[in-house]
This record gives sequence, structure tokens and C-alpha cells, in this order.
Amino acid sequence: AGLGDHTIRSALCPGGKERMRRLMNVIQANRLDLGLMVMHLYKLDDIVAAYDLFAHQRDGVLKIAVKP
Repeated sequence: AGLGDHTIRSALCPGGKERMRRLMNVIQANRLDLGLMVMHLYKLDDIVAAYDLFAHQRDGVLKIAVKP
């Protein structure tokens, strides 16, 4: 997708590569505060708890970030 050494894993993205490329440009230009979107951050070792939280829709979860 022309994103260099970045790896992006996500659910379905309507618009495919072009939309993802535009979103990355917005992020790189600091026009979007991702801190407002990520409400739950988990270590990879805690992935089971992250999936459990999302599966049961607790704590108003919308998105979860998992950091290796």
C-alpha cells in the first residue's frame, strides 16, 4: 500500500488501499488526535482480556489498541 515499514491490521475498510492511504496522510499531518479514538490499550500478553472486553461490550468500548 506504499506505507513503507508500517504494518496495519484492521477490520474491513471501505474504499480499500486508497482510503487507507488518505487516512495515513491525515494522521501523519497531525490533523487527527488518535488519543481520542483509543480508549483501551492492552499489551499483547493481555490479548484474551482485550477480546473479552470487546466481545461483551463493557466499559463503552469502541476500539481497542494492542501493543506488542
